[in-house]
Amino acid sequence: MSPAEDTWQTVELLRWVLNNYANHGYLRIIDAGSGTGILTLAALEEVINKEGITWVLAVDIDYNASMNTRINLIDNDLYQYADVITANLLDTIKAGFRIDIVISNPPYLPGNWSEDWRIFGGPHGNEVTRSLIQLVCQGRVRMVILTQSSLSNWEDLIGYLGSCGFKLIIFKATHYFF
Repeated sequence: MSPAEDTWQTVELLRWVLNNYANHGYLRIIDAGSGTGILTLAALEEVINKEGITWVLAVDIDYNASMNTRINLIDNDLYQYADVITANLLDTIKAGFRIDIVISNPPYLPGNWSEDWRIFGGPHGNEVTRSLIQLVCQGRVRMVILTQSSLSNWEDLIGYLGSCGFKLIIFKATHYFF
């Protein structure tokens, strides 16, 4: 499956954040739900091009997605800067481990996971994202970059992130007819 428009918008936001908000020291970034690894590649390319230092952990629950990420990292000579694991969201992150940025373009459309778990985020569309935010809200993450749909009750997620001390910045809103 090739990356869709929302993935490229997320890449654009990630690059903007890395240029405007990220410190220029060592960055710890997690790509939660890495899929093809495009977000991992973009993070590495952006930081390395500025002669910065970063470590990216690409996590996906699907073994094939993890392998796809791994192959794309190898093909782009970036494998030495990242780790790729097959796991559920941030469940494998050690307690107390500090993360600078969590980036994710999770499945966010309302629908049944059994139809296509890569795009359907549960009955309301925000169940996968809510699980990710629960882990983010444990106080170990400095910044979260998420892609969401107006169909997925994202207002609920904004409230939840706000209760954890995060401020919302809407970088880009695009309407797609489907």
